[in-house]
Amino acid sequence: MGGALTYLLNVVRCLPQAAPADRFTVFLPAGARDKLESLERRPNVTLIDYPYAATGGVARNYFDQVVMPRELGARQADVLFSSTGFGTFVSPRPQVLLIRNAAYFSPDFRSMYRKLGRSLRRNAMRRHLSLASIRAADVTLFPTKAMQDMVQPYIDLTKRRTRVLPYGFDHEAFSQGKATVPGWRERFETWKSEGYALLLNVSTYAVHKNFETLIEALPHLKAWGRKVKLLTTTSREKTSDKAEYDAMVRRAEALGVKEDWVELGYVPYEALHALYAAADLYVFPSFTESFGHSLVEAMAAGLPVAAADMPVNREVCGQAGRYFDTFDPMDCARVVEDVLGDAEVRRQLSNASLSRAQDFSWPRYTAQLVEIFREAAHRR
Repeated sequence: MGGALTYLLNVVRCLPQAAPADRFTVFLPAGARDKLESLERRPNVTLIDYPYAATGGVARNYFDQVVMPRELGARQADVLFSSTGFGTFVSPRPQVLLIRNAAYFSPDFRSMYRKLGRSLRRNAMRRHLSLASIRAADVTLFPTKAMQDMVQPYIDLTKRRTRVLPYGFDHEAFSQGKATVPGWRERFETWKSEGYALLLNVSTYAVHKNFETLIEALPHLKAWGRKVKLLTTTSREKTSDKAEYDAMVRRAEALGVKEDWVELGYVPYEALHALYAAADLYVFPSFTESFGHSLVEAMAAGLPVAAADMPVNREVCGQAGRYFDTFDPMDCARVVEDVLGDAEVRRQLSNASLSRAQDFSWPRYTAQLVEIFREAAHRR
């Protein structure tokens, strides 16, 4: 899980400063170990390889429900932190649980899957396990109030210890990226000289990312005389939703906008700052998210944001965003045109973005997380 690993990297990086006298043991897939070990040495952090090849299914449940209780006792742990949405049902130590996947609880996600004829069996099973984990946890964390509100219809959270703790952001690492997007800088400059505005979305393709609304919006912008290039970091290779991706490509060709949609493929993190700097507007059409890390990246780069009118997007962006009807391509195009066509609006949104981005900090997040651990241990 890319998001889960990114989360772990940032938290582990900040632990020594947040809790220099405490000890942390981190279980993680062996393939992710090199990324954590690339950080400077953390003497109070011990890395342990997750013992199975599969990170889901029977092996994962056996690890959570059988192996982990034993490990807690053997390592004399004070607190268990389950950071991927699934926990240990009978934990001998107080457990803090992070709920991070909105797809298990989103009515829009289920509606879209039914429309596409996709099975929801796995989704329902994971929702069941996640709810059982909430019942077992001493404290449940959510990255946004919107995410908490999505879970509330499935389980009464009013009598449980919960906390909304927005994710952080590493401003220094992001702004100091020196790399550029290989081979693209000159093309960006050429398009701008020809009067094109550059719209950007940083994500892999997935059904819930709702790229289709962006593609369908492009003909409206073209009809209004607005020249745009939609830059995305998508690729067929990097998606598991290949049938839906192929259908979107065919739709772009049918609408005559395939040349206006530019797929950059995977872009290394150290080059993202240059990519955001080249763009004129960040577009975020996702209809299901628990947070939206790229929204914070865009705001930190000073980009105005046009996002789907979803509670989580409004919660993250606030006054830095302009919002469109989630599944309405014409309304999406209208919002994009309103922002691109008014320099004063762009200036105001850019200033609001820079200001809002300062509200997100990994050191601050990790310090709060450690306090939650201590409170949980004290109460138990």
